[in-house]
Amino acid sequence: MAVEIRPRVAVLDVDPELGQELTADRLAAARAVAIATVVTLPRGAWRPPARAAPGGHLGLLVLDGVLTRTIGLLGRTSMQLLGAEDLVRPWDDDATVGSVARTVSWTVHEPARVAVLDRGFAERVTAWPEITAALIARALRHSSWLDSHLAILENPSVELRTLLFLWHLADRWGRVGPDGVQVGVRVTHETLGRLVRAQRPSVTRAVNQLAARGALSRSADGTWLLHGEPPSELAA
Repeated sequence: MAVEIRPRVAVLDVDPELGQELTADRLAAARAVAIATVVTLPRGAWRPPARAAPGGHLGLLVLDGVLTRTIGLLGRTSMQLLGAEDLVRPWDDDATVGSVARTVSWTVHEPARVAVLDRGFAERVTAWPEITAALIARALRHSSWLDSHLAILENPSVELRTLLFLWHLADRWGRVGPDGVQVGVRVTHETLGRLVRAQRPSVTRAVNQLAARGALSRSADGTWLLHGEPPSELAA
């Protein structure tokens, strides 16, 4: 799949959270040097770099878009959703050797932009360890988010798994509006089914049942709108 390389971007401008621990004067200085190349990934299968990046490469910071990472193991698959603010190091997939062989594939569902936090970037921000600490915290936060995803999959009800997972997405990418919580991620029934471990017809039936109960609806742009309060199982 072709990629498009665009001009460099001020990372702290597009992802201000990474500099939130800096004082105003230190933030201004850091913003001037925390510059990274942006790569645009179009929809479709993505083949990330097969070899490890040079030492010191921090990874690829997703600025926007929706990607999935699918792991295949003995005929079974597990799918991970990634989007804005996620830090990924896809070349590490090839470095991971387990007792049982696995496959890893990536798909871009919505055109994505990623900032390349290469060795040069890492060297330029060494005077501001708060930035590196924020990136580490970001990675650990995503690990915790995956833990909750796994807990959701333990529920035997497809309908509840679907609703829980959409609220799970809302925790990261949701915006509260007059009609409910807008989940700013476009996920098709097929992809949603793989994320909640259900066949597409089962997910479609679950979505229709949830819509009939007034728990959710689909916006004109393909995003999801959640109504009311999250299920008590999620709060628990």
